[in-house]
Amino acid sequence: MRNFYARFLILTDEIERTYSVHHWWVGDVPVWPVARAALYLNLYRQSVQGLQQQPHVLRPNPLFGRIGRAARYAATPLINAWRSRRDLQNMVVFPRRADVLFLGDGEWLEQIDGVWCDRLCDPLISHLHEKGVSTLLMQRGDLRLPWSRPTFAANTIVNWARLFAVGSGLSKRLARRLPDHERVMEFLRANGVPTDGLQTNDLSDRAAIITAGAYAFERLLKVVRPSMCIMVGYFWGMAHAMTLACRRRGVLSVELQREGRRTEAYCWSVIPESGYPVLPAVFWCWTPEEAAGIDVWCKNLNAPWHRGLHGGHPQMPQWFDDDDAQTRISDAEIATIRAQAPADLEILVALQDIDGHQHVWKELVALVEAAPSQWRWWLRRHPRKPTRGDGGVAPLLAIRRPNVLIDEPSRRPLPALLRHMHVLLSLTSGSSVEASMFGVKPIFLTSDALASFPHLLETGKAEIIENMHAIEMRLRNITREPKTRSPPPKISDVFSRLRSMAAEYSSLCVVR
Repeated sequence: MRNFYARFLILTDEIERTYSVHHWWVGDVPVWPVARAALYLNLYRQSVQGLQQQPHVLRPNPLFGRIGRAARYAATPLINAWRSRRDLQNMVVFPRRADVLFLGDGEWLEQIDGVWCDRLCDPLISHLHEKGVSTLLMQRGDLRLPWSRPTFAANTIVNWARLFAVGSGLSKRLARRLPDHERVMEFLRANGVPTDGLQTNDLSDRAAIITAGAYAFERLLKVVRPSMCIMVGYFWGMAHAMTLACRRRGVLSVELQREGRRTEAYCWSVIPESGYPVLPAVFWCWTPEEAAGIDVWCKNLNAPWHRGLHGGHPQMPQWFDDDDAQTRISDAEIATIRAQAPADLEILVALQDIDGHQHVWKELVALVEAAPSQWRWWLRRHPRKPTRGDGGVAPLLAIRRPNVLIDEPSRRPLPALLRHMHVLLSLTSGSSVEASMFGVKPIFLTSDALASFPHLLETGKAEIIENMHAIEMRLRNITREPKTRSPPPKISDVFSRLRSMAAEYSSLCVVR
């Protein structure tokens, strides 16, 4: 099945309703959410990359590789200092007291005028600073420099926690409680699903790293003493450990939705009555429909351990303000382009380097080259650099025509373009939700989008068209009438609700 995400939802729904996975614990860590993430990755690799499980093949783990990795982990602070030597004013060496703590994922970034900023965290930090609220920004991964504001590199905590967990043999000392584990493994194998990362030892190793990381983050929270921690991507890169630390310290953990698609981390069938300590207390969603979806699977909790919140897209408010300075500058730039070369239709193509769709991009090249000259095509790369190849988008980027523009993310933010577009084409890009906020019609080029964007498709705000001739006909009939926009909630109102939630959540937790 090509749509691995739909398959993932079906499998996890049956597992969570049939087996006692919500009672899986290793030490103080509930490990079903961890196993779930591994299952998702296995299905992705199997579907997109053709990976098959190889249970009898030993993975290479040479001694020198382990020693070198340990040395790099130990030297993380020195490596950070060396990399930041030309941007020392934005290097936070030690955490400090702050009212609100942010943890970025190190991925949802954009480079504007040569400076890296966090698309989701930065707008909220700017708003809080205007209100006199102190903040501390942390980022995972290796920092991309220069930064737009002072930032604490969380990779020191992450790498040292991994080093301690492995070096101390912690995973062997943690108690395991994994009822129905073998039955779940048999179920997955019967369905042809790889079980890499779901074995008992794998879950113990991961729990040990989370345990060590949570201990380190607890020490950090004692110094910072925030009322809430707003994070991006709670489901990877040690954020499970941060969420667990927040639960232990009575700090409201808030997951800031990083993309508009429906993701595996937001859909659960059965969870314990006291929730999962490694899941955020609040899911900050872009749309009210997604927030309501979170509340559906939270309704049986004995306390508000998890809930949804319609906070909107943090980057959007200024782009719905026609008088905002940056909005006016961007509008003027695009107005100049449109005046120099008028066009009847403005088409934005969100390029994604997803394996297995090269034929789609090849067919789109033919459509672009044969399209009327009055149609202007804006080809936009994904802000993240591809990890392997380009997914087949190179032929599109090679087109040289007056009505084809290559718009790099570093040139202008995505909302700056969406204000002026008539339609958005993509495979399964989360930018489709952002487009719909501006009244722009998203068209998906593959049915893989069906499971990820059910609300957009069910309400007619988006559609799937896989035939290029049909897409051409649809583009000819795209309305040019004034678009109906859906402005996000006021950030001040959202934080007012969060402050109330933080007080309530703190009273629920037993601080250690």
